[in-house]
Amino acid sequence: MAKKQPDYSEATEVFQKTMQATLANLDKVQEDSRKAHEKAIEMQIAAKEEMHRIELEAETISRDFVDKHRKEIEARLRDDILFSMVRKLILFGMSSNAIMKELEVPAKMMADAWNTIGFTKLGKAHVGHVAYEEEDRAGNVIFYREDIMLKFWYEFGDGLSLAFIKVPNSGNWKAETGLPLDDRLPILNFIGERVIRDKADGYNYEIQDDSINITLKKPAKKSK
Repeated sequence: MAKKQPDYSEATEVFQKTMQATLANLDKVQEDSRKAHEKAIEMQIAAKEEMHRIELEAETISRDFVDKHRKEIEARLRDDILFSMVRKLILFGMSSNAIMKELEVPAKMMADAWNTIGFTKLGKAHVGHVAYEEEDRAGNVIFYREDIMLKFWYEFGDGLSLAFIKVPNSGNWKAETGLPLDDRLPILNFIGERVIRDKADGYNYEIQDDSINITLKKPAKKSK
């Protein structure tokens, strides 16, 4: 008697349904993945477009700002250039009065320029400044006043004298500087004080007939 074969039809049907469901789910996963990928691309494109829009808007805003404030910006640039020129002309030796007249410089700008150079009150009516040109063991001491610039040669000394600054004597002062003799001592004292402050702390200055001598301080005499 032949052996009866098992009936697999039910199992086959279940397997087929399971496979169909799996494939359908896989198709859905793939479709969801495709949609997600497309969405990501769309978001990237949108982000680039938004960035481009922001850049264009920023450029427009900047251009509008410049256009709106052009006069203010141009005025500020002119003032900066003029201020730099004024400072250089002062150091070149041009008088403040001539600078203000020729360039129509406001008094405040002239004062600010002198302030950056480092002026000090000189008497009741003037301001002054001292600068230096150094050449090894010699050079120039440059005196600035708002109305004039003077150069005095100096050289280093030996022993108790640190340096000698050559200046016109009383008889030649007016001819060599163009200034009245009454200005001589105030200017020479101003120079001496500034040299001690700037270059020779611990020294004294002495005004002689044709020089300012920078010398060591003499020790104080001991009381008996």
